[in-house]
Amino acid sequence: MIRVFANEGETVDSVVKRFRRACENEGILQEIKEKQYYKKPSLEKKLKREKAIKRIKRKMKKERRLGLI
Repeated sequence: MIRVFANEGETVDSVVKRFRRACENEGILQEIKEKQYYKKPSLEKKLKREKAIKRIKRKMKKERRLGLI
């Protein structure tokens, strides 16, 4: 659970902004969106595999650009 404490003299807007940023960094909203609907296990495996392929392609592209390959 995320807790944000207001410092002395800090405005409410800045505290709310820090809270939103902390939620975003923790991935809470993304997790809620993902769990909003049921996904079949086969679909989850497919999405996980596609995500891994995308990650590998990005890494290969970066390595080519840097001249490592």
